Amino acid sequence: MSARRRIIVRITLLILPILLGTFVFIYMMKNKQGPPKKPRLSDIRKVRIIEITETDIIPKTHGYGTVQPAKTWQAVAEASGKAAYVNPLLKKGERIPKGTLLVEIDPTDYKLTVSEAEASLQSIEAQFKQLRDKETSNRALLKLELHALDLKQKELERQKKLVKTAITTKSAYEQAEAGYIAQKYKVQALQNTLNSLSSDFDLLKAQEEQTKIKLRSALNQLEDTKIIAPFDGLVAQVNTEKAQFVQQGQVVAELENLDSVEIEAQISNGLYVFRPDQDRESLIESLQMNETLGDALGITAIVKPTSGKMRGEWQGQVMRFNAEIDSKTRTPGVIIQIDDPYNVQSREPRRPLIKGMYCEIELYGKPFRNQIIIPRTAIHENGTVYVLDEENKLRFRTVETRFSQDGFTMIRSGLSVGERVIITDLVPAVEGMKVEPVIDKKVAMMIQANAGGGEK
Repeated sequence: MSARRRIIVRITLLILPILLGTFVFIYMMKNKQGPPKKPRLSDIRKVRIIEITETDIIPKTHGYGTVQPAKTWQAVAEASGKAAYVNPLLKKGERIPKGTLLVEIDPTDYKLTVSEAEASLQSIEAQFKQLRDKETSNRALLKLELHALDLKQKELERQKKLVKTAITTKSAYEQAEAGYIAQKYKVQALQNTLNSLSSDFDLLKAQEEQTKIKLRSALNQLEDTKIIAPFDGLVAQVNTEKAQFVQQGQVVAELENLDSVEIEAQISNGLYVFRPDQDRESLIESLQMNETLGDALGITAIVKPTSGKMRGEWQGQVMRFNAEIDSKTRTPGVIIQIDDPYNVQSREPRRPLIKGMYCEIELYGKPFRNQIIIPRTAIHENGTVYVLDEENKLRFRTVETRFSQDGFTMIRSGLSVGERVIITDLVPAVEGMKVEPVIDKKVAMMIQANAGGGEK
């Protein structure tokens, strides 16, 4: 085979597969079937809606706090000395009735001080008697001496007349004058004595008053040797034993009141839900007219321990705001008071509210009648709500809210009874777009239950 022929054969072998492949590709492209066509979906979207109705709303909120005694009393010793008596019941955790003698400090020294003061008073009383007797005798003597002075004066005047008529001698007149002067001196001396007695009385009265003050002080110190429980309490702390020396100012014991406890509760969303329309001035006026914060806002508190098998519930009173703002929530706490926390007056099997116990607090307010509520998620940016018109087309509506709780929001204005609100989160939401509404009865029933199901 010549070289030229070999070249032609090689070219043919190279070109032939290319032509064959091209032919196959063209054939397949002409006979290719398109992708299976799906039926066209409707452009109208289904959305969940609720119909607006009016309902009564019980505003409520909750919080947590720790039980603390409403009243704590520290038995501070006001006298020093050895503890002569310590009540056997004075032990941590024991209940002590009101008026119980807890500790008595040795009263011997204080009784001596009282006796000394009483003896001083008796001595002063004896001195008063002496002064009164002396005053009585001197006044009687002064009366006599004044009578004698009157006689001496008359005699002097008689002698004076006789001297002028030369019936008597001048020496007789001078003798009468000397007698008058001597008698006058006696009268003046008695008056000076009586005047000095008045000063003695004043001095003795001052001494008597001072001694009485010492006696009262000694009696108070003697009384201070007995430390008595001022109320029915639970012993929280004991710092003394019998025969131990007690220093004045020392805390020998601590009692917690059994009548009531307090909980400083941090409320999740404050108390705004109970007064959404109340301004500051009217709130202050309401607080001034009522004894407690709960009375001013119409709030009822339910306290529930969060641990233990015997849960139980306690009715509490919302007494006042706390004096400080919580550093985390930046809201003021409230003080809840619970009476009879140890079930002393109740037979209900409830776990006592003990100091340090962690509790949940539920607060319920007065109901708002005939209000409009919608799910909180139905409110979009800038207070916009999606509503449907008569043609089932979406319309934007701006609403004004009052407060939110438990997944719903109470509407102040912007919606009316009978309107339909879209609760589906449409993305995108275009005003005027037509939708297919489906009433969500479950959501409607749920927000109705949350609005009024917690009434207390």
